[in-house]
Amino acid sequence: MHEASLVKSLLRQLDQLAHAHGARRICEVNVTVGEFSGVEPDLLLAAFERETEETWLRGVRLSLKRVALEARCERCRRAFMVERFDFRCPTCRDAGATKVIRGEELMLESFTVEAEE
Repeated sequence: MHEASLVKSLLRQLDQLAHAHGARRICEVNVTVGEFSGVEPDLLLAAFERETEETWLRGVRLSLKRVALEARCERCRRAFMVERFDFRCPTCRDAGATKVIRGEELMLESFTVEAEE
């Protein structure tokens, strides 16, 4: 499962960041998931729960922010939402000059910690 390997990488990153910030406990993790990232949000949530079950991160809340696919026409510079994978610009109808600007990302945005006293 692709999502399990992504979660393992996320957990390594959280371990490093928690240690660097003197965190006693992580309470919540916020991740952005783009519609075109190749990640299924429900599978990511299930993998996170499974992978944290026997670790110090058990019970941490994973919050996902889903980002729609958005592109920009390089010809007329209009940004637009891509629907049904139709990459044609709604203004000039050019499909060859579009560039994805949002929706491919998978990013750790933030996390909430309890600091050591």
